Amino acid sequence: MQTVAVYLDYLCPFAWRGLELAHVVAPHLGLDLDLRHYSLEQGNHPENAGLPRHAPVWKLAEQPLESSRSLRAFLASHAARQQGRAAHLRFALELFRLHHPEKRDLGNDETFVDAVSRAVLDLERFMADLEDEEARRHELARDLEAAAELGVFGTPTFVLPSGDAACFRFTQLTTEPELAVHLWELFTAVLHNGAHIETIKRPP
Repeated sequence: MQTVAVYLDYLCPFAWRGLELAHVVAPHLGLDLDLRHYSLEQGNHPENAGLPRHAPVWKLAEQPLESSRSLRAFLASHAARQQGRAAHLRFALELFRLHHPEKRDLGNDETFVDAVSRAVLDLERFMADLEDEEARRHELARDLEAAAELGVFGTPTFVLPSGDAACFRFTQLTTEPELAVHLWELFTAVLHNGAHIETIKRPP
């Protein structure tokens, strides 16, 4: 198995589609997905404008829950992570599905409970881990610091076993295995190419 780190933000539909694709290709290509977190709110916050990514003054992990659209979801994600990598992946997929296609609120604990149920996690343990807010905030802060050191600027960002990393955004959801594997191999070929392609962006 080869580990691929995936930096996600639950607010981001591109992150949802990217994780769905990675989930489809993982068993076909022997990939182990390690979910990490990057905050678009923190990265794009006006108080952090012009500052190095590794030295923000506005830090999501230090904010009140009611002041952020994504903080509660990140903390819930870290609570799910306590039950193992596979459980965390299942939870993340279900939370993305609840929020994006089903338009459920990320600030509502019922959304998290439903994600836990669909992902077949231990609800009692999840709620206990979520209530340990200080620990979950510390974990989130470490994830965001690691993202900053890596230079993550958007989601989803995939970090391959080779160390190559890039943000790769899909405009359409792709879950058909053959097509998904083809797209993944195309993406990784671009990253490994000696031309060192940095940006491919279509006009609107």
